[in-house]
Amino acid sequence: MTPLTGRPRDQRAFTLVELMVTVAVLAILTMVAVPHFRDLTRRHQISSVTHVLLTDLAYARTEAIMRAMFVSVCPSIDGTRCTVTADYAPGWLVYAYPVTLGANKAYVGGTTDFTLLRHTTARSGVVVMAEDSKIITYGQQGQLKRPDADVPIRLVICTATAENTAAVPGSRLEVSGSGSASAKVLALGDGCSPA
Repeated sequence: MTPLTGRPRDQRAFTLVELMVTVAVLAILTMVAVPHFRDLTRRHQISSVTHVLLTDLAYARTEAIMRAMFVSVCPSIDGTRCTVTADYAPGWLVYAYPVTLGANKAYVGGTTDFTLLRHTTARSGVVVMAEDSKIITYGQQGQLKRPDADVPIRLVICTATAENTAAVPGSRLEVSGSGSASAKVLALGDGCSPA
């Protein structure tokens, strides 16, 4: 039998104090990181929807020129028809139709007059609002086809709670009468209203 000595041979475990310090440090890091991660996620959602909508507007303009037809963008809840609302958050349609039908026609699925080019569903956690519920239509030269075409169309993209803060700024999209679309970050203090 070996006599017991006062010190252990190899100590391979954590002491309770070391474990408690580690847990405390992790708790502090989590409290600091979670709000920043939430803001990062919200900024990404706004940026993503902004870029997708800008891309779809540019696509609609290009298709109008290439097809020599009217190509329109409208909000849609179900992807089968236009919704008469200024809310693009559920999604939107991009569709083409002959100029003989006239500009700014709402998409009617199941007819030969309309060709659905794209149905985009928006991401959750964002608000996408236009100034009005009018359809955005591009003519054969890529210009807007609206009675007030000299007035730009504005859309705003913000968090689902419609906040524009320094940590999570919203975006404003603007489509000029010539049809070109651009986006910019909302200034601090600007509301999440397109007007």
